[in-house]
Amino acid sequence: MKGMGSKGWMSSLLMLCAMVILTACGSTAGNSASSGHTETSATSSGEEKKDVTLTFVASQNWVNKGSKVDAELIEAFTEETGIQIDLQVVPDDQYANVLKTKLSSGEVPDIFMVGAGSGAYKFLPEKYFADLSNEEWVSRYAPYAKAGTTINDKISGFMTWNVDGWGILYNKELFAQHNLQVPKTMEELMGVIDTLKAAGMDTPLYMVGKEAWYWAIWFSQFGSKAAQANPGLYDKLNNQEMKFADVKEFETFLAEFKTLYDKGYFGKNSLSNAWDSSYEAMGTGKSAMIMMYQSYQGEVAEKYADSKASEWEMFPIPLAGNDMFSHSAGGIMRVAYKDSKNLDSVKRFFDFLAKPENLNAFYDGRSDLQANPSFADVAGKPSQAGKTILANAPGGQGLDMEYGLLHWDNTIIGKYIQELMLGSKTPIQVLEAIDKDRQKLFDAQIR
Repeated sequence: MKGMGSKGWMSSLLMLCAMVILTACGSTAGNSASSGHTETSATSSGEEKKDVTLTFVASQNWVNKGSKVDAELIEAFTEETGIQIDLQVVPDDQYANVLKTKLSSGEVPDIFMVGAGSGAYKFLPEKYFADLSNEEWVSRYAPYAKAGTTINDKISGFMTWNVDGWGILYNKELFAQHNLQVPKTMEELMGVIDTLKAAGMDTPLYMVGKEAWYWAIWFSQFGSKAAQANPGLYDKLNNQEMKFADVKEFETFLAEFKTLYDKGYFGKNSLSNAWDSSYEAMGTGKSAMIMMYQSYQGEVAEKYADSKASEWEMFPIPLAGNDMFSHSAGGIMRVAYKDSKNLDSVKRFFDFLAKPENLNAFYDGRSDLQANPSFADVAGKPSQAGKTILANAPGGQGLDMEYGLLHWDNTIIGKYIQELMLGSKTPIQVLEAIDKDRQKLFDAQIR
């Protein structure tokens, strides 16, 4: 892509993410600010700063998930510095539009959260993201965190996340009870589901169908396999040298995905299944499989202590010949608005969060992010899913489409896939709709 060096960025990101995944799996170790002026008086770490309120906008599932750790750290920061933080939480399916509106209207928050990797470009980093390259904590970043937060050769975000990926998480005990093996093909997956349905399980594979973005996550995981079959695919899609509709493997994946839905393998009324209901379905054994991220099993174990969820394992989605594990570029990062009048205070907040004791407190409160923390000096706690998915992925690993492609929108793409399931779109029409949306953004030069 012109103007941002996408090919070099993509190559280094893929290399670093691959390195860290292999290492992690074996390790156990307010007021809005839109002014163009920055603070003129520096504050020392022990000096209180009165009458400063930072606006901080975040998506609902990105903060205080499973605990109140973000709120607790904000409170501790205010007690130490006197700086207030107005945390504004937006529903997940509205967040991207709300943030874009704030940016375009000039009501830019001092701090906002975005996905790392290519997904950050749609929020115009050159215009809005502060350069954090010289901050002390950058030297402590894990390789994937440094790669994922680097935009145009500058560190553009403060990340406390986890490089993760999605696959089919399965209840090992239920598989053993029915003499089932890990499926490696679409046909084998259907055989597993048929066996479980014959044994009285109505929903062997739980689908969080109510959430549009969740359908897109399924598709995103197929990117690595499609790229293996089409060398340079991500660069070509990002440089407008190919379209989604040109990739026959994408059409095959969506067709097989539709087959699973049509056969009722996701259960009755799967389009009404909510996220929160998935914990009960898996924790009580009503379902044996779910497409999830690696640390999800820990969340189930906390809610259903007798589920033996910590022993569950994971395999890649075996549709359209997929035998690869796709992972993120490191997840989510906090961005400092470059023209905030409170930029020094924002940097002070990031310094506070980067203290070892505060990083440990954060990760202790976020069991879903513990497998491979963003900072090298925080010990990781890999899940059983994380340890096993690579063993079940003989094709290797790569970056998923959400983090590897420009102008990927889970919510919009997921809605197209929901339309596919309901019969109002064909697989090729889904791909053409994605291409049309991306072309509009390329034409508008929103990068």
